[in-house]
Amino acid sequence: MANDRSRPLWLLCVLFGAGVIAFAIWFGGVIPAKTCTGPLPRGVSALLAYQMARTPSEVEAVFGPTGNPCRAGMIAAMDLANTVDLISFIATYGLFLAFFFLAMQRTGAGAAARIGLMAVGAAAAFDVIETAAQLRITGELPGSTEMLALLAIGSRGKYLALAAVCASGGLAMWVRGSVLGRVAGILCAASGVLVVAGLVSAQNRALLSLGNSVAWTLILLYAAQAAMRRKPAASHR
Repeated sequence: MANDRSRPLWLLCVLFGAGVIAFAIWFGGVIPAKTCTGPLPRGVSALLAYQMARTPSEVEAVFGPTGNPCRAGMIAAMDLANTVDLISFIATYGLFLAFFFLAMQRTGAGAAARIGLMAVGAAAAFDVIETAAQLRITGELPGSTEMLALLAIGSRGKYLALAAVCASGGLAMWVRGSVLGRVAGILCAASGVLVVAGLVSAQNRALLSLGNSVAWTLILLYAAQAAMRRKPAASHR
C-alpha cells in the first residue's frame, strides 16, 4: 500500500514512464524497420541491428556500401535517434526505473530494490558508452576496431544490466506480497531471461526488445496501481 513517503515516488515513476512511452512512439517513427541491405526479422529494428553489430561487414549491412542511395538517410536517422537517446531518453528511462526501485525501497523491498538501483545505474552508464560509440562510428563508417569493441562493451553491458533490472524488479514485487504482485513479479523476472536469450543468440534478437518491453510495462502498471492506493481513513470513536 502506498504511504505518505512512497506515493510521490510512485507518481514520479508513472510520470517518467509516460515519458518513456512518448519516446518509444517517437523512435518508432524515426528508426527504419529495415536496413539498407534488406528486411530484418520481425521485432528487430535497424537501430537494434546496429547496436548488435560487431564487425565492419555487419555495420555495412545496416548502412549499405558507399554509393548506396539509402546510406545518407540511414546515417541521418541513426544520428538523430542516438542523439536524442544520449541527451534525453537514457535519463528518462533511468529515472523511471530508479523511482520504481526507490519507492520499492521505502515500502520494504530491501536488497532487491538496492540491487535494482545499482543495475539501473549500470544500464545507463553502458548505454552512454554504446550510444556515443554509435555516433562516432557513423562518422567514420564502417568504424575502427576500437570503436566496434566499445560498441560491443556498451551494448552487452547495457542489456545484461537491464536483464538484472527485470530480475530485481520481479523479486521486489514478490517481496512486497499480494497475489497479483507476485504474478507480476514472476513475469517481470522471466522477462529478464528473454533479454539474456536475445543477447546470446543472434536468431533471437527480437527478445531483447520484447523482454524489456514486457518488464517495463509491468513496472509501469505496478507503479500506477501503487500510486492510486491510499491509506484508509482513520476511524473516529
